Amino acid sequence: REIMFKIKELKEKLDLSNMYDSIIEFPEQINIAFSIMDKWIPNRSYSDINNILILGMGGSAISGDAARTLSQNECKIPIYVNRSYNIPAWVNEKTLIIASSYSGNTEETLSAFNQCLDLNAFLIVITTGGSLKDLAIENSLDYINLPTGMQPRAAFVVSLSVILVALNKLKFIGNYIVKELKQSYYDLVESSNKLSNYITKNSAVELANEIHEMCPVIYGSQNLTWVAALRFKGQLQENAKMLAFHNTIPEQNHNEVEGWGCNPEILASKCIIWLKDKDDHPQILKRMDITAELLSKYAGKQFTISKTGSTRLIRLLKLIQYLDWVSYYSALLNNIDPSPVKKITELKQKLTSQ
Repeated sequence: REIMFKIKELKEKLDLSNMYDSIIEFPEQINIAFSIMDKWIPNRSYSDINNILILGMGGSAISGDAARTLSQNECKIPIYVNRSYNIPAWVNEKTLIIASSYSGNTEETLSAFNQCLDLNAFLIVITTGGSLKDLAIENSLDYINLPTGMQPRAAFVVSLSVILVALNKLKFIGNYIVKELKQSYYDLVESSNKLSNYITKNSAVELANEIHEMCPVIYGSQNLTWVAALRFKGQLQENAKMLAFHNTIPEQNHNEVEGWGCNPEILASKCIIWLKDKDDHPQILKRMDITAELLSKYAGKQFTISKTGSTRLIRLLKLIQYLDWVSYYSALLNNIDPSPVKKITELKQKLTSQ
């Protein structure tokens, strides 16, 4: 009970930009996305496409990762996510480019976008405005307007949802993913009501209390939960100002597992968080269990997290939602306002001025 009252006091003192409400709106972003996409009619035909490249950084790129992972069992052409100033040499006039930047001013995305323009690739823009929207209008491209007023990382669900609906409208994926997305709203509202309530027993608060003074190392499965691991790492870093790392199973078993050996005093400050899904390959689940046992004498703590749900989409979104709350409560326990990202802002300013 004491930790719950502490969270209440810290929220009132620290959460000056109300990140709490942004995370509560996680489910509602699905409805917002459908409202946007119900009115979106592409002006161009996108029938002669051999591959798809999603341009983005940070939260926009992770939305692309999630869309790719959720579409991989149905989409017949490859989807890649590009986090770079440059684009691969295989991009051509039969590539669909989805340029996603919440602000519309992400310099890496703009650089890659301009290279795609020169190649006469098919382009769709997802943004709130900025230079990216200006370029879309100037070049008569299809674009999707995102709602303004969010932290870019807090716009994950609306960005993911509009990508999935766009892929469906353009016939790259079928209706079932869109149907699952709509259905997930109710599961997410139910879990949101529990996770946002810090006055009663709350597992997200409890986990935050266990890890907020440690350095989390997050392991997900290559099939699905690696996206949640990547997202959680970023949320801990941006919201709670905690250094965190992630890797995937089985890749971790071929290199990083050996890194848990020297410097025991350093390793003891690390906690391992295992992200599992019931449909993970049996050998991956077996590898996770064996690796956890092997590392038990090195890591300071270990935790296993998985979510229930009728589809992999619902389970992934519930897992990401849960971990967003853990990052929020970790920020408060670290006496941090979870919204500002001062180092990122300073970095951008120095890049612009030099």
